Amino acid sequence: MQKTVTTRQLIFILVISVLTLKVLFLPNVLATNIGRDGYIFLFFMLFMDFLVLLMLLYLMNKYKDKTFYEMLESMVGKIGAKIIMFLLFLYFLTRCWTRFQTSFIYLNENLYTSFDWYIFAFPILIVVVFCVMQGIKAFARLSEFFVPVIIFGFLVAFIVGVVRADFTNALPFLENGLNFMLSSHKYSLWFGDYLILILFFGRVKMDKKFNLKVILSMLSLILIIATFYAVFYFTYNYNTVCHINAISDIMQFLPSVSDIGSFDWILILIWDIALFLDLTLNTFAAVFAFSQVFTKKGSAIVATIILLVILLINYLLNFNVFMSMLIFRDYLWYYNVLVQGGIPLLLFIIGLCKRRKKDEVPVAQ
Repeated sequence: MQKTVTTRQLIFILVISVLTLKVLFLPNVLATNIGRDGYIFLFFMLFMDFLVLLMLLYLMNKYKDKTFYEMLESMVGKIGAKIIMFLLFLYFLTRCWTRFQTSFIYLNENLYTSFDWYIFAFPILIVVVFCVMQGIKAFARLSEFFVPVIIFGFLVAFIVGVVRADFTNALPFLENGLNFMLSSHKYSLWFGDYLILILFFGRVKMDKKFNLKVILSMLSLILIIATFYAVFYFTYNYNTVCHINAISDIMQFLPSVSDIGSFDWILILIWDIALFLDLTLNTFAAVFAFSQVFTKKGSAIVATIILLVILLINYLLNFNVFMSMLIFRDYLWYYNVLVQGGIPLLLFIIGLCKRRKKDEVPVAQ
């Protein structure tokens, strides 16, 4: 496998995967169900996801020259590998569904008063398929250009929130205890982002401090995201439940002469780019998983079929993002938990066992 992705590009891609959806609807959902302590819950969930990152990094380092599928074959055999890849294909299919829907809703609600779905859907699907045809190397280069812009927009929103926040709203601390941790499975839709690493096994040019760079970058991102949620709640307090799009709503405090001159419009456009990149990234992963189970030919055709399927799902749901949230909360959470935590943990344990077996000293005859 040719090493086509640098350490910096991989970190940028992980930023897209981890950050994009966390700062849209999730703060509103947590404020509605958990209240002021939602940022504590969010930090806990992000840290649990981080443990999955550590497991996958261990496997990436152990199987440096193998793709994810080749690693699976060496661990669980050909049939086991195909079963796991099929489960991952369905998982990334659902992620494409939510990213596509969120991108349409976010653009429709923030920039347009009336926006027909087909005007958005077909151009965006064509561009995503084109990106898939160009390959992951081209996408990695694209991320180098856009992710700094996305990070800049996020930091501007974060700073505006810090300036305007009333930090006395943090009290009382843990007024309802830690009971909300028992419902963590209900929010699986917003997590499991590090599984995107299955695309990059055997592809990354690992620097000498590869692991340290990735770990410190993601720990910093976790801290910033959790703090952003806290600042968002401290800004609006109980009115947080009325603000659905956190990343753009927090900018409403900025003065502007007119709607057209508002800086939040720029941020909205930046975040639509982030949603597009996230959708494209998950389409790559879905196509990759599908190709390992069925056929490696015709990635453009596979991507087109996948995107048409998620378009059909969204059309049947009338692009109702809250309906999708309910479906994931009530019916698909167990599947998400299985894939997000169960598969990485299983592979990590197998990887450790294989290492012990290899290191065993043979008994003298």
